[in-house]
Amino acid sequence: MNQLEVGNSLIHFRLPDIHEQIVDTQAYQGKKLMISFYRYAECMFCNLRIHDFLKRYPRYQEAGLHKIAFFQSPKEDILQYAGKDNPPFPIIPDSNRDIYKQYKVVIASAMGFVKGGLRVDRFIRAMANGYFMKMGKGSKTLIPADFLIDETGTIVNAYYGSDISDHIPFAEIEAFLEL
Repeated sequence: MNQLEVGNSLIHFRLPDIHEQIVDTQAYQGKKLMISFYRYAECMFCNLRIHDFLKRYPRYQEAGLHKIAFFQSPKEDILQYAGKDNPPFPIIPDSNRDIYKQYKVVIASAMGFVKGGLRVDRFIRAMANGYFMKMGKGSKTLIPADFLIDETGTIVNAYYGSDISDHIPFAEIEAFLEL
């Protein structure tokens, strides 16, 4: 399946987040937007990524970035794990991976699972921050993806991870925001 590329348009959606608030991409017209697709709510690497992102998010917000996150988990699982710190951006449950499919985030890789598990530095940092290996609902081998979308609704960075712990580097987000 072909992946989305730089220059493609934002794929619109209108869905409830984990707090039953409607998230409509039309509301982000004229704004810089990041859409992130995570694995499942219990994923130690996903929770570490959110933890690290939250440290930077106030600075990113000041630079005009908005974020929407997706998990292939039910709302209850997200609230218990990834949403427990009440991130200041919407998290949308997508158990059927309908939006994942629209954004071509469907690649599941056994090798990506193994490679991510061998990233000892991330594994140790996740455990040091209280995130442990847990099996959740959803594909264990799904690879994360991140999209940076400009004010015109154009994808300026379509980052498909190479393994289960791989997300767009913070330096690329900061370059997008000109920080």
